[in-house]
Amino acid sequence: MGKENQPPEMTEVLTTSHFAYLCTTDLDNQPHITPMFYIYDEKTNDLYLRASAGSKKMQNIQGNPKICLTIDIRDEINPFNNRGVMVQGKAVIEKTVKSLSGNEDEKLLRASKAFEKKYPVLLERHSPIAEYRKGSEILIRIAPQRMVYWRGPHFITVNFDKKVIHPSDL
Repeated sequence: MGKENQPPEMTEVLTTSHFAYLCTTDLDNQPHITPMFYIYDEKTNDLYLRASAGSKKMQNIQGNPKICLTIDIRDEINPFNNRGVMVQGKAVIEKTVKSLSGNEDEKLLRASKAFEKKYPVLLERHSPIAEYRKGSEILIRIAPQRMVYWRGPHFITVNFDKKVIHPSDL
């Protein structure tokens, strides 16, 4: 299934929100959920995260690369206007951010530069986010297998190997 079947509302949430909630599971199938900065690559549909090599999420991904993440936009007044995207897929541990160079895969460089553009505070040397920078040295690519968009109680599912499923089709 190609991007051509992805609803524009889904792309809007993925490109405008700032936080993703990543869920991984450990070897005992215990879930671990973490708020994360993320980047969405509209050209490939991949999402990118950055994490510390020794973090719990990295340990979990190494043991089980299947992940789920949620990105949402909330309406504090009317929850029926809440909208978001749930992504199910596979996490691929790519490279350390510092090791990226001009000889690297173009999409990894594009993702790294997109982080700096979306989150300019990451470039500040003496900011409160300096600790985050230290713990975000590994680039993780999320290859989506399924995405679900919702707005209030209405859902649209995109399977990347199948067609879009609207609730009215069920």
